[in-house]
Formats: sequence, C-alpha cells, structure tokens
Amino acid sequence: MKAVYKETEGAYTARLTERPIPALTEQDNVLIRVRACTTCGLDMHIWQGKLRDCRPPIIMGHEFVGTIVETVGESLGFSVGERVICQPHLYACGHCEACRLGYPQFCRGRRSLGIQRDGALAEYVAVPARYLHRVPDNLPDEFSCLAEPFTISVSDVLVHADLTPGESVLIIGAGQVAQLALVAARCGGASRVFLSGVEADASLRLPAAAALGADLVINSSRGDPVEAILRATHGRGVDLVVEASGSPAGIAAGIKALRPGGRMAVLGATKQPSVLIPWDAALRKAVTLQFNMMSDYTHMERALALLAAFPGDLSPLITHRRPLAEWEQCFTELRDQQGIKGLITIG
Repeated sequence: MKAVYKETEGAYTARLTERPIPALTEQDNVLIRVRACTTCGLDMHIWQGKLRDCRPPIIMGHEFVGTIVETVGESLGFSVGERVICQPHLYACGHCEACRLGYPQFCRGRRSLGIQRDGALAEYVAVPARYLHRVPDNLPDEFSCLAEPFTISVSDVLVHADLTPGESVLIIGAGQVAQLALVAARCGGASRVFLSGVEADASLRLPAAAALGADLVINSSRGDPVEAILRATHGRGVDLVVEASGSPAGIAAGIKALRPGGRMAVLGATKQPSVLIPWDAALRKAVTLQFNMMSDYTHMERALALLAAFPGDLSPLITHRRPLAEWEQCFTELRDQQGIKGLITIG
C-alpha cells in the first residue's frame, strides 16, 4: 500500500512509499481502508522534526475516516462496510490514576496513531475496535475527519467551561483550534461569538471565522481587542474567553475582556517555560481558569453529532485539498500560506 512514511528522526525525512498492508492481531483487530485524512499541527511538527514524542520509523497521520474491510475476534458490533473514525490515543491501560480519573489520553502506556505507532496517511490502517465510532450518514468524509480534533473544543468549551446558551464568547487566536472552538461555541448556543486574530490571519483565517458565524472578527494588530470587546458588550465584557493563541498578549487581553466572575478556557500552548500575565486583574475579577489538553475519547460521539447538525457551512475549515500523491505539496502550502486544515483524499 502507499503511505507517508517518516523513516528517521529529523526534518523532512518523510516520503510517499510502499508499505505492507497491516496484518490484523488480537489487539489491532479491525482493518480500515482510509478514505481521507486531515492535517493537524502535530503532523506539521512531525514532518519538520520538531516533535520529541515522535518515534520513527512510522506512518504519519491520525485525523482520518475510513471504511472497515476486515475484522478478527471481538469487533464490538462493527461490521465490514461501515464508515468509521478512530480515537488516536490507543492502548490506555485503564487502571492507572489518569485512566481512573477519566483522562486516558494521559496514560503513560498509550501510543498514538502517527506519533508512536503507524498512522493513517496510508491506504490502510489497523486499529482496536474499542476506539472506533460510526459516522452519521449525513456527515461528509471531509468533516468526519474533524471530529477527533473537535473533541478538544467540545471538552473545553461545552463540558469543562460549561457554556450556557445565551452567553457571550471571545476566542483568541485564529488557527484550527480557535476555528473549531468557534464551531463549538455556536453549537453550544452562544448569543454572540467574537474572534480575535493578528495581521497574518487577515487574508484567510479571519474571513473564515466570519463565514463560520463569528459575530465580530478583530484584527488585534490594527486595534486594541479589549476596547473592541468592551464596545461590543457595552462595557460588560464577555462571559467566556477561549484562549487558543498561546500568546502572552492574547492571554492578558482575554483576562481584561472578561466580565467579573467570567471564565477562561485555555487551549493555546505558549511554548515557553513561563509567561507574564495580569494575575491581579484576574484575581480582582474572580476569574476561573480551566485548562485542557488533547482530544477526549468520551466526547467523540457528541462531536460527531454536533458536526452533523451544525447550522451552517463547515467548508471554510478546509483550506487545502490534495490527493495522497500530493501530500507534500499540501503540507508545504499549509506551512507557507497560513491555512487552517488540509484534506488528503486517499480512498
């Protein structure tokens, strides 16, 4: 089969090559013919040799949809011909503290598709049946692939931050995590959703946010986002901030834009040992900070249902589309053109 195979550590060591079709085992007991796979920020880091947790040689890719072509052993009711997606963080032990607390994505025994074991930028992938989810008939392949990363926003915005219909939301950042948080806020019944980006987002990402239903998009490179939010909310501030930029300036702006007693859901990584934030401003407002990390298997069914019922057009999320033979062009375009999501069609 054809697969995007990262042979060694280092930058740009992946190539499209022939690999054996994976053999089914008692553990990896479902063989899936991959139909499509979307790109994640982690994929870009792996391609560029920047992810320390990656353990090549591996086949890349983890955000995929496919059709079951073979099963062995206990398939948990899944049948040949069904269209499915898969939670990428596999083999959690189920009995360590992280697993018992409901965070199997942090289990030390887990191995993730396309990071520590072969992934889905390939014609076939073999995975355990217990991590699969059926795709609604009305959800196209390209948006089915988004369910796994969307669980991060579902978990952060709708579960941990407990968004209540009618509340106002400010999303800081305009990348793929921020855009999916915008979708989650709309699904959760937010009364108004604002999104703040920077000048690099002006040509593509800010218009995409507007197309997805943001009530106001703000270019923070051209004006103070806090002032814009306070004007839009008549001086009150927003109920919830989703911080998806990892920028110290963005974090500070988010705290200042919150109403008293507001909440900040944190998704953006700063990639720094520490950052300065207006701590006292958060204290004086009695701000609640909620941190989240990685996709959550327990919210996959809800993520699929919300995407299938989204009252709008999700296509602005997919900015680059290529067949498997042109995977490298897609990655290069995303690296150089500030896109959102790339879609690699396979089957």
